[in-house]
Amino acid sequence: MLRDISKTLLPVLEGRVTDHAGKAHAEEISQRVRQAEDLLANIPSMMQLQDEERYWRALAEQNGIERKLLTEQAAGIEKQMQLLDVEQARWKATSDQVSETSGLKALAVRIERELEAIQTLRTQAQEQLNVILILQNRISEQDREVSAVLLKVGEAHQRLRGRLLERDSYPLWEIRELRAFDQPMSTVIYLSARNFTGVPGFLRANKVWLSGFVAVYVFALLAAFRFRRYVTDGRSLDVSEDASRVFVRPYSVALLIILLTTIGFATSAPTGVSFVVFGLIYLVPVLRLSPGLIKPGMRGLLYALCAFYVLEWMNVILQFGAVFKRELFAIILFLALLILSWLTRPSRLRIQSALGWRHGLLVVSTRIGLLLLAVSLCANILGFVSLSQVLGVGTIFSGFMFALLYTLVRVLDLGLGIVLGSKWFQSMPDARSNVVERWGRRILIGGALLLWLNNNLSLFTVRESVMAALKDAMEYPIGFGKLRVTLGGTLSLFFFLLLGYAIANIAKFILEDILLPKLSLRGGLTYAISRVTYYVLLVGIFFAALANAGVELSKFTLITGAVGLGVGFGLQNIVNNFASDLIILFERPFRIGDTVEVGGVEGTVKRIGARSSTVLTFQYAEVILPNSNLLSNQVINWTLTSARRRVEVPVGVAYGTNPELALNLLIEVAESNPRILKEPRPEAFFLGFGESALNLELRFWAAQSIWFELKSEVGLAVFHALGKAGIEIPYPQRDLHVRALDYPVKKEPSAALEGDGDKKMTATIRAS
Repeated sequence: MLRDISKTLLPVLEGRVTDHAGKAHAEEISQRVRQAEDLLANIPSMMQLQDEERYWRALAEQNGIERKLLTEQAAGIEKQMQLLDVEQARWKATSDQVSETSGLKALAVRIERELEAIQTLRTQAQEQLNVILILQNRISEQDREVSAVLLKVGEAHQRLRGRLLERDSYPLWEIRELRAFDQPMSTVIYLSARNFTGVPGFLRANKVWLSGFVAVYVFALLAAFRFRRYVTDGRSLDVSEDASRVFVRPYSVALLIILLTTIGFATSAPTGVSFVVFGLIYLVPVLRLSPGLIKPGMRGLLYALCAFYVLEWMNVILQFGAVFKRELFAIILFLALLILSWLTRPSRLRIQSALGWRHGLLVVSTRIGLLLLAVSLCANILGFVSLSQVLGVGTIFSGFMFALLYTLVRVLDLGLGIVLGSKWFQSMPDARSNVVERWGRRILIGGALLLWLNNNLSLFTVRESVMAALKDAMEYPIGFGKLRVTLGGTLSLFFFLLLGYAIANIAKFILEDILLPKLSLRGGLTYAISRVTYYVLLVGIFFAALANAGVELSKFTLITGAVGLGVGFGLQNIVNNFASDLIILFERPFRIGDTVEVGGVEGTVKRIGARSSTVLTFQYAEVILPNSNLLSNQVINWTLTSARRRVEVPVGVAYGTNPELALNLLIEVAESNPRILKEPRPEAFFLGFGESALNLELRFWAAQSIWFELKSEVGLAVFHALGKAGIEIPYPQRDLHVRALDYPVKKEPSAALEGDGDKKMTATIRAS
């Protein structure tokens, strides 16, 4: 038992090492507190405040995790100490009893040794508990410091948002005398390097995230190499020029893809990590991939935007004095306004008029961006520093984020097109492939716009206000009497159902067109499984949406009774058709693509729905048949178990023809046609003697889809073959018996008909 307890206790030396690490961490936090106080003493930008807030919130979360771990360790140690106290009392009582008995000296020594071991282990546990308590106190002190800094950062946020329209500094021409307070270059370098002091600790604390990034990058790189092989293959004729220009750079494509995994990662990263990742690394895919996706006339604008994006990041990282930083920011704004105005002049943008509605959007967005830069420059000159920083930094960063997200959407869209054209989706109809590609593009654009909008709201310091206004609007009660609903609850229910419907359709699509066709299931089983899964998901999502809306499912008996009453009166046909649909899916008397004949209608089954099924006739008329009729009436399925069909071609030859020669000739004609199935072999039969000809019949097997065409083709071939062989195909022959009467030479022929001496003559005329 003592050995088991000792394994659960950390050595005292390790506790001391942890104590030293805690002291070092406390010193790092104190240094970061001083850095934050220096930053807040000046006029920080929104980017700097956001970086500080991310760092301190991440530190608060880390302290919370450590506090929880230490509490669990302390509880475990206290439990072990209580167990040791119980055992120590038990062994002490045993020692007292043994010491009163003579002749048990060896046993007494053994008991004393165990008592010493218990006391030693309890001392170690107490020492470790003391170390844990010290660490808990230190973390509590750090939490107080973190809370104080977060409070100051929040107040700085409020001041920044509240004084945007207030002058918070001297005009630019009146601050030259303040340059004496600027810091020397050595101090600037030291303060700038402190932005990277938290990078090692951040990387150590996020080893799992970093491993995930590496794994995602490797996977994306392998996929990018596959895409490059596809676009460089000469056999791939349907590859667009944009895809050819993009996927020949797989490393940049893979680097762009992992942007999706850094969205949550960036919210807690320190300033140094954010600068390396977003200020430098993501310039690579934008500069490497975007030029191949935009018009040549827009590339200069892209390069200029990236350059000013890097300059602004350097202005954030380098801890210059407040005066010099403000002057440097004014110079960046002036150069940006000058160069971007030149690159977006009307004569240059007119070249891009071929873009259609995108040209108008481009003109409006560039004009808004230039206006914001001009206002930011004027605000900086006049002393509205906070307003200048928000507008200038927000405009430049917003432009770069738009270019980055545009590149990401285009690359993913091109990759989706290549995937849909691969062998995995060869069995998918072109119409469905186009629908998937179109909706995939819409989802990508919608997601990118939401990310860009959220980023802009944060950059322009209005995200909290907008979210608060939306929250108030969503929670505002609407209704009368005791019936109260909220707009947020209604929209959440609606979007929940819409999202569930989309998920059900996506699951049906994946099962029906991707996964199940690879399993070589029997005909119709793939459609049945995907359809039943679709129904199950719809029902489950419906009840989940009701539960999410606050409806108690236990009170659903009233709704069930109402539905049962409705079924009894007016919905029985609908329920009957739905039940028939389930029977059709499981029994599979016919499937999608089968050729059926029902009620005089012959065609191909195109759809099996919940209420009705659609049959496309050979005249391309769509006949909608209720599912109950398909089960209650006789249905002829020409392709239920086989896609073959026997075709009969009746032939008549003239009397006097050698029947064996004619039969052999018919078989030769059938066997010479390559589209006629070889098994079963074509056959010809002598059916009997007709009135005008010897009746023969040629029988052969063909695919259901071309049997009618083959019947015509073989009939023409038989006609030409019989004519070439000199075999006559006779006309129908009839024997006509004509009875003629000799009329007497009278003016009244009726009198002759009434006479008794009429002569009659019969003549036989063979007509053909």
